[in-house]
Amino acid sequence: MKTDRNPGLGSALVAALLCVSTARAQEQPLSAEELYERISPSVWMVEVRRTDSAAMGSAVVTAPGTLITNCHVVAKTTQIVVSHGSQVHAATVRHRDPTRDLCELRAPGVVAPAVNIGDWSRLRIGAKLYAIGNPRGLELTLSDGLLSGIRRDSRGALEALQISVPISPGSSGGGLFDTYGRLVGITTGGFPDAQNIGFALPATWIAELPRRAGMAPGTITPDPGPSPAPQSPEDPARIASIRPPHPQHPESKAAPAVFEYQLRDRLTGLVRRVVYRVDRREAGLVVINGGTRVEDVEGRVVTLTAAIAGEFEEAMPPGGWVLGGKAPDQNWSGTYMAVGDGRPFGMELRSAWQGEEMVQVAGRALRAMKVQFKGFTTRGGGARTNPPGSYSAVAWYSPELGRVVRFEARTRGGLGHTAFVVDEVLELTGVRSE
Repeated sequence: MKTDRNPGLGSALVAALLCVSTARAQEQPLSAEELYERISPSVWMVEVRRTDSAAMGSAVVTAPGTLITNCHVVAKTTQIVVSHGSQVHAATVRHRDPTRDLCELRAPGVVAPAVNIGDWSRLRIGAKLYAIGNPRGLELTLSDGLLSGIRRDSRGALEALQISVPISPGSSGGGLFDTYGRLVGITTGGFPDAQNIGFALPATWIAELPRRAGMAPGTITPDPGPSPAPQSPEDPARIASIRPPHPQHPESKAAPAVFEYQLRDRLTGLVRRVVYRVDRREAGLVVINGGTRVEDVEGRVVTLTAAIAGEFEEAMPPGGWVLGGKAPDQNWSGTYMAVGDGRPFGMELRSAWQGEEMVQVAGRALRAMKVQFKGFTTRGGGARTNPPGSYSAVAWYSPELGRVVRFEARTRGGLGHTAFVVDEVLELTGVRSE
């Protein structure tokens, strides 16, 4: 009779095989039912209130009290609320990366499982994918499709994942998951006039969001610690805490309280009055129009929640068209997502300082820096393949007033019903104190 000389070896082998079997079982793809049951608690609805409207989108929980959504979902908003069934919590923007259209929300009251983030680069064209979001306000809608393309810009950099998963308004900011339930993308939009063509932003970008937000000019990056109570974006205490004190500009001590502009559409001849009223100056910030616009003392835009000056604000680069009063700062190039009328569009610009000119503002001669912008814009229906339009703009910035006093912009592009054309001039016509 043969005996086992090492009985412990056999039991160890059995245990190892059981571990391998268990690991393999855990790696098995999930059914649609299993995936929805596991992931749906982590996808929330985002509701925003603007000065004259309201909108909704989606967000995904990535850590306790932390959600990721598209920046265009929470742009120009005066209040953000996240909800899941009967749970409703106030939220604020913690990090913004408008170039990639990703924003991180802070909502201390949210208690939900954090999703696992997967690597999109391991997917092949044709991979099965699932989306969970809130299209047209229909909470926690599950849809499926395929990875149908990898879209890159003219330099070969990754721009978006193209998917056949149906995407509708309200889906923006929702989660795109592989068959193992890992987050591989944030759904961001689709073609309104085409079937099964949608786009998602790679989930691997989420890890880079805090660093990129800190690097972006004019980006709001609040203290990451939880606040004792939710605060609205225009709360004075929050505004004072989101940016370190800026040294007071010597020419801003007796700055005017009201700046009145005239916006003229050169295509239609229509003229509109635009007024910026300074509410207060504190902690190196200038709070304007009830907090819907916040600048530093050199006119760089810290936050903007209501665009009232046409192309000047809708297509504005992060931080503003002119970054302070130094000539070297004006020579830059880059791409970013502009907000427009609530639907984001792409901008690719290079700028160049053109010297100084004397300009007339309300009958007064002022020295102004002239900065020129050239490049391209893609807009119209949110379609990334809509033919881009060439873009040109010029801004005149007064160091004395700490702001742009004249701005001109022209662009034309697109085809058919997605064609677009802009030809606008914004001029400062009045400066006064109140």
